Order: sequence, then C-alpha cells, then structure tokens
Amino acid sequence: MSVVLGQIGMNSDMGRVLCVMAIWAGAMTVSHANDSYFWVVSQFSRMNVPQAYKAHTVATGIQGVVSMVFIWLLSIILL
Repeated sequence: MSVVLGQIGMNSDMGRVLCVMAIWAGAMTVSHANDSYFWVVSQFSRMNVPQAYKAHTVATGIQGVVSMVFIWLLSIILL
C-alpha cells in the first residue's frame, strides 16, 4: 500500500491520515439494508423499513458527500 501512496503523492504522515479518512467517508456513503448500521438506526429510531430506506439512505448519502468534499479541502490545505 505504501508504494501506491507514494505514486499518488500521499506518502507523508498527513497523506496517510487523509487516505484513511477518505476510505472511511467512502465506506459510510449510502448505508443500506445489508449494513448492520442501517438496522441499528432504523430499529432504535422505530422507523419502518420503507421509511428507513428513504431517510437513512439520503442522510448517509449527504454525510458521505460532505465528508469527501471536506477531506478534499483538507488535502488542498494540508498537502
């Protein structure tokens, strides 16, 4: 992995941190029914499944896009 990070200019400590943050942001984008986090949120908030599909999918989609834009801005500032 460090070879790939070096090739894309992310082999510094801050580059590694930003890569981990980007992986997290991508993993949290559009959580759906095959994700246990979806079921935890839907069951604890007492939403039915169709309502949870709509609300949770939109919310995690927004969360992912905002996170990725924020990480991109951090990379411009910090790298």
